[in-house]
Amino acid sequence: MTRPAAIATSLIVATALLAGCAPGLAANPRFATNAGARPQGKPTTAAPSNGPPPIAKPKNDLPWHDCTTREFGDAAVPAPVGVKLDCASYDADLDPVNGAAGTLTIGVVRARSAQTPDNAGPLVFTTGTDLPSSLQLPVWLARAGADVLKNHPIVAVDRRGMGSSSPVDCLDQFDRQEIHDQAQFQSGNDPVANLADIVQNATTSCTDTIAPGDSAYDNTHAAADLERLRSTWDVPALALLGIGNGAQVALSYAGSHPDRVARLVLDSPVALGVGAEAAAEQKVKGQQAALDAFAQQCAAVNCPLGPDPKAAVSSLLDDARAGHGPASASVATLASAINTALGFPTGDRVGTTNDLATALANARSGDTNLLTSLINRAQATSGTDGQFVNTCSDALNRPTPDRIRELVVAWAKLYPQFGAIGALSLVKCVSWPSTQPPPPPKVLKVNVLLMGVQNDPIVGSEGVSATAATIINATAASKRVMWQGIGHGASVYSSCAVPPLVGYLDSGNLPSTDTYCPA
Repeated sequence: MTRPAAIATSLIVATALLAGCAPGLAANPRFATNAGARPQGKPTTAAPSNGPPPIAKPKNDLPWHDCTTREFGDAAVPAPVGVKLDCASYDADLDPVNGAAGTLTIGVVRARSAQTPDNAGPLVFTTGTDLPSSLQLPVWLARAGADVLKNHPIVAVDRRGMGSSSPVDCLDQFDRQEIHDQAQFQSGNDPVANLADIVQNATTSCTDTIAPGDSAYDNTHAAADLERLRSTWDVPALALLGIGNGAQVALSYAGSHPDRVARLVLDSPVALGVGAEAAAEQKVKGQQAALDAFAQQCAAVNCPLGPDPKAAVSSLLDDARAGHGPASASVATLASAINTALGFPTGDRVGTTNDLATALANARSGDTNLLTSLINRAQATSGTDGQFVNTCSDALNRPTPDRIRELVVAWAKLYPQFGAIGALSLVKCVSWPSTQPPPPPKVLKVNVLLMGVQNDPIVGSEGVSATAATIINATAASKRVMWQGIGHGASVYSSCAVPPLVGYLDSGNLPSTDTYCPA
């Protein structure tokens, strides 16, 4: 792009930001019962004859039971008026391709409101390994997601071994904590070797526990679980919204079942087939960007961390790295607490900023109660055994221990707060059996709505551009909805991102332009 063109684009984007949610130029950046409900009037989900498939109501629905109170309680968010959650499950084959017989249970949660048409087809929602979909759904509904329920129910599908799906419990408490701490408190001066010894034992324990399904927890099998849901429902196609790793699952499904996709929304995607090292660096970049944005906001609202919030956070991380951090936390545990708070905010931007700043400021003064709560939340959100199994099953082209040692040094210089932690995180999967990645889709039969977040500490932001290229190669079009805030999932945390999503779900047509949503 020439300099004048770049300036012009910047002016247009800036104008879009000032206008709020504004369009801009194209961005570079087996058990079921028949519910027996009768259609009432013309379905609102019908698509034009020359458009994408309609989002059809299930012919054979699942045996739902009310779980509104439990699910909103687990998510610690208030239930919006009129919104009801129902829970169910269905069986999926363990791994017939690799000769592993047996089944496991996939848990699902359905959201409806008083406005949801009885004859409306569902939006299938998955967050993959980032956190259970059933945990993210209530949070989304407590924000702007309830607007989707005006025309469609939402069905959240938990990935194997996570949430309400058949659980995986394979690590002893010592190994689990050592992985959280990246073996920081082990003796010796080689953290890579120390952590590698822990994860080798952890890998053996987990593969023994899930055998013969030790190759059945990757993106390909998660996509197969969606196809089992579609066939159980007996609908021609699914409308899919995948966030983060869930976008990989949705895109894997679209690649293997291109004629069975009615809508495809990929929010904060991780690029399909990305190598473990590249994915880890993108995540670290997102964490650094999120910290910078947090520090700017913190200073702007005179938060409790003082005039230089980033320096205050760095000091806390340095103390933890030296072994005398707040709450006796390792640097990896402290960083995880901070990034989980930023990636999955519990309030508006100012409220979230002040809450995190207060927890960190109190910890600096010796009161670690709030910080301990953040640490516990982070480990419950992203540190389960099921996530260990699934994330390692998806990790591709893993670097060797020697390469990781190089990255620990290099990334510590490039990304002072989170680089060394991000490099060491690559050790977690070095012993896990390798799996074959799902191939990229050759042809997509529907156009794709892409969403992204500028400051995403969970996956970073670079997956949007890479996924856009994958869509182009599959002969489909896309439009983007980009949020300049801090978090993971534009559709979850930005009310501005919801109208383009609703419009695409209802019509099957992409917005005419890209959309930029301010922080």
